[in-house]
Amino acid sequence: MLGATWSPALAALEDIDSLVDIIEVPGWGLDAALAVRPAPLLLHNLDMDVSLANTEYVDGDWAARANTMIRRAQSPWFSLHLGFSCEAVRFEEHMLPVSDVLPRDELLDRIVATARAARELLDVPLLLENLDYCPEGAYEYVCEPDFIRQVLDATGCGMLLDIGHMRVTASWLGVEPEELLAALPLERVGEVHVSSPRPLESGEHAGLLDDVHAELTDVDMRLLVQALEAARPGALVLEYRGEPEALRRQLVQLRRSLDVANSAGRL
Repeated sequence: MLGATWSPALAALEDIDSLVDIIEVPGWGLDAALAVRPAPLLLHNLDMDVSLANTEYVDGDWAARANTMIRRAQSPWFSLHLGFSCEAVRFEEHMLPVSDVLPRDELLDRIVATARAARELLDVPLLLENLDYCPEGAYEYVCEPDFIRQVLDATGCGMLLDIGHMRVTASWLGVEPEELLAALPLERVGEVHVSSPRPLESGEHAGLLDDVHAELTDVDMRLLVQALEAARPGALVLEYRGEPEALRRQLVQLRRSLDVANSAGRL
């Protein structure tokens, strides 16, 4: 399936039904999306300022809310961010820490416990999304391929591969994106996000990539091809909220890429 995240740009496209097979929405945007777009929809995240390091986040009330939204959306699976490295966070362009960074082993145990509880309580499969490294402290460990693999192996969850996030992380870790992509557990990918990062233009980190959901480049498309050679996602979702015509161009381009992968027997 080819999908896109819900946005005013997407809503402005009169030929939306011919461009995408499904739309992805966060829990806090479900009501607005259902008002103008019937189910099925892909449900991605339930709440905003959330870390899976908080082992009290997932409980019976959370499961009831999540499963109700899943049924309303008719979502075939549900996805959450695989993060963060501290128990309390707040979102301000990206996640910022509100509590201390946890030691790696403790963090792994906490995220595994929370994700395992969520997987057992949900009515559909759970996918965990790789994140884009940011330096303030909320993204320590959780962007590393070994950490991601350990969480998925311990929980039985699938992976939501975000190629834009992967490129950002590769930039900050000082490795080539192709190398980092190959190190991820692509055999567990159930969904792929695509969008394009851009270099920071000023400050001490100028030149490193930032996750700005810009228009796709040749680099992004090349990495997508690499991913589709190893992964078998159920959906490819474009995360772009800019100009409607640029959105249309990218969706047409992605449809062609999916057609090529299908004809080659890779999907």
